[in-house]
Amino acid sequence: MNKIIIKICVVLLGLVGATPLAFGADWLLGTGKYDITGPAADVGMVGYGETGQTTKGIHTRLWSRAFIIANPQNSRRLVFVSADLQGIPQGVKQGVIAKLKSKYGNNRFTDENVMLTATHTHVGPGGYDHYVMLNMSALGYAGDNYSAIVEGIYQSIVSANNSLKEGDIYLDQGTLLNTSVNRNPEPYAQNSDISNYQYDTNKTMSQLKLVGSDNEAMGIINWFAVHNVSLGTEQRQLSSDHKGAASYLFETWAAGQPNTSDGFVAAFANSNLGDASPNVCGPRDGCGTSEYASLELAAEKQFSKAQSLYESAANKLTGELDYRHQIIYFPGYTVAGQYTGVGQQDICEGAVGWSFTAGSTWDGPSGIDGIFEGMSVDNEGTEWDRSESLFESVIDGFPIFGLMNAFSAVAVFNETQDDPCQYPKPTFVERKVVGQELYTPYLPFQMFRIGSLALVAAPSEMTTMAGRRLEEQVLSAMQGNGISTVVIAGLANAYSGYVTTHEEFDMQHYEGGHTIFGPNTLAAYQQIYTEMAYAMNNNLEVDAGPTPADLSNDQVIHVIGVVYDDKRLWESFGQVWNDVGNSYSAGDMVSASFRSGHPRNNFRTGGTFIEIQRKVNGSWETYLTDNDLDTRFIWTRDTAIDCLACSFAEGQWTIGENTPAGTYRIKHYGNWKSGWTGKISSYSGTSSNFTVAN
Repeated sequence: MNKIIIKICVVLLGLVGATPLAFGADWLLGTGKYDITGPAADVGMVGYGETGQTTKGIHTRLWSRAFIIANPQNSRRLVFVSADLQGIPQGVKQGVIAKLKSKYGNNRFTDENVMLTATHTHVGPGGYDHYVMLNMSALGYAGDNYSAIVEGIYQSIVSANNSLKEGDIYLDQGTLLNTSVNRNPEPYAQNSDISNYQYDTNKTMSQLKLVGSDNEAMGIINWFAVHNVSLGTEQRQLSSDHKGAASYLFETWAAGQPNTSDGFVAAFANSNLGDASPNVCGPRDGCGTSEYASLELAAEKQFSKAQSLYESAANKLTGELDYRHQIIYFPGYTVAGQYTGVGQQDICEGAVGWSFTAGSTWDGPSGIDGIFEGMSVDNEGTEWDRSESLFESVIDGFPIFGLMNAFSAVAVFNETQDDPCQYPKPTFVERKVVGQELYTPYLPFQMFRIGSLALVAAPSEMTTMAGRRLEEQVLSAMQGNGISTVVIAGLANAYSGYVTTHEEFDMQHYEGGHTIFGPNTLAAYQQIYTEMAYAMNNNLEVDAGPTPADLSNDQVIHVIGVVYDDKRLWESFGQVWNDVGNSYSAGDMVSASFRSGHPRNNFRTGGTFIEIQRKVNGSWETYLTDNDLDTRFIWTRDTAIDCLACSFAEGQWTIGENTPAGTYRIKHYGNWKSGWTGKISSYSGTSSNFTVAN
């Protein structure tokens, strides 16, 4: 009995990282998931740059999925997070690390061993950056959204830490076709090494399967390079898009499988996605009958490949666990000639090119007259003429640029000059403009080693070929040191626009115009990661670099919050406005609307604004929520003149083919704010019952 007690105590000490131990399994593993949905109304979405694309409900909730991998021999650990966001701004990483250090002390979780990445959905709420660019479409800084994101990522990591147990990791790769297309084949075709590759996008899905020593699968992480843009500029409900839908499908499937843990987490992370589109049937065409159908097609393809890799997983990862992290002030950073191919070069000060304002013609064009992809210094005066009127047309098309400060946007035009370092990019706006910084100049570079896998963090969107060249550079630098697989983890730890090859940059299409720091950006990445690989190979440390300032208290323009909610005297919050019918069948859409409060009063984190409830044995049970793919929560303002602060909440459900016959109802949960006291109170409303025949 004493031996059993001693063994249990030793294991528990190992789980909290207190004592080096000898384990039978190769790793300690933990998984966690937490809601980061944020404001579902009246905040601009971030991704397409459309100030009119404000949130009006929920298609699916947004989640942070966290994974901890630790060495049981020395408790060395690393954290990987995939979050349903457009990107991970530097301020979010700072906020998460601060909360982790407050809970666990200064040494367990740090900038060095925590990697935060984004799936790159374009239809989530914005305003959560501490730099200006990603906040523009939200018309300012949304502190409540920032807090929800930081808290949610933090809680997902805490959950993963609490679930640590012995286990094994399997790494497998497979080819996934008909799921991505190169949206800019002309710049890609300029690359000198295209003959080395069969496809013009990265078709490889790389997947880790985490299995506890009790033989229960704990989760998966896969990386597949494709833009998360099945939903376009007309979308108003928050959505994790096809990446989040693939996670939903896998987690739902896994819940019904034997030998899976209750907390199974499936992350569909992104990689070198810069020029890879899910719209494989044409511009803005993902082959579905609607954008939602296209989203589900893209999700199902990724889910099916992930499922295949999961079921055949056989390549166990063993060996070392290591990490390196370095922050570099990027403007002025010197790159050696062996990486640039044209001699020693300095990284440019940041600038946005004119082609950026055209948007991606394939995935999300701006539609501004006179603006197109390929606007360069070399064709100015022949194919286009820079003028104040053209600049003003862009300001009209992208009103976000008029929000940089109180000065006239035309003054920016008059002060802007092309930087010879950025040739052939014609400068539309500089990174530092009239007292504001659009993007961070402090770029974080980070690399994880998990056995034979090297995971390379990109604080940017890398194009297909840029990612391939970086992967090959790192693989070459680590050959002979046990590394056989290199994977780019996209949109990690900060956001700095795009990274293209030099050849692609010279074409100045959208991706080149959005390569902020100039033509040698990729060369700098290659140099930095080669030096990092050398340090890792030789057990050397790297210079941590400068510490970026915390700008959380420096925000000037804030998104306007909720003033109050209203209703007529004879009405009540939660009152049914439009009720359901009596009966429905599979394929029908059923809806009910309610007098509502503003969704920003309470994000209902971990909860829901609507429920589809089913009557079972005389009691009502939750059947679906606002996170499910078949439901929609839609919020709209009441346009009646006598009810200016009034609004409606609508719950929609498209009944699936496998829905059990029975009695159902729609329930709405919300919160309203008093204009007199400022107090926020909860309410609920319930539709009439209806039957589903199936």
